[in-house]
Amino acid sequence: MTLQAHHAHAVTIKEVESLYELFKKISHLIFNDGFIHKEEFQFVLFKDSNKRNFFADRIFDLFDIKGNGVIEFGEFVRSLSIFHPYTSQDEKITFAFRIYDLQKTGFIEREVLKEMVLALLNESDLFLTDDVVETIVDQIFKQAYFNCDGKMLLLNG
Repeated sequence: MTLQAHHAHAVTIKEVESLYELFKKISHLIFNDGFIHKEEFQFVLFKDSNKRNFFADRIFDLFDIKGNGVIEFGEFVRSLSIFHPYTSQDEKITFAFRIYDLQKTGFIEREVLKEMVLALLNESDLFLTDDVVETIVDQIFKQAYFNCDGKMLLLNG
């Protein structure tokens, strides 16, 4: 018997039970309300509920499918299913792309990519000259697919 958690595959009842135990632990770390708040999510990752991190923020936002500021159990199962061994490579690539697609357009503009590189460097306490940052962004774009407007895009997306 299985519960459909993602359109690509089914998650077994045993897996759902394990996920529920994990969800309960996380959702009761700070607020005892049965939802995972961003502070609880960050505490699990960093042992610090106030630490801000670009990737943690983006992944929390993608897990928060309803966009209501908390992760409910159904969202938790659906979102974690992207990491399941049976999830297709295409779905995993799409999920990774969505981390960077801040404006949900299906494209990543060069300026947005540069802002993200700067944010990540700042979080790592690395300060590079603008020339070096431009070179990093250029290298990322050289290895990506892009359209005639100079926007990085996800093929099949």
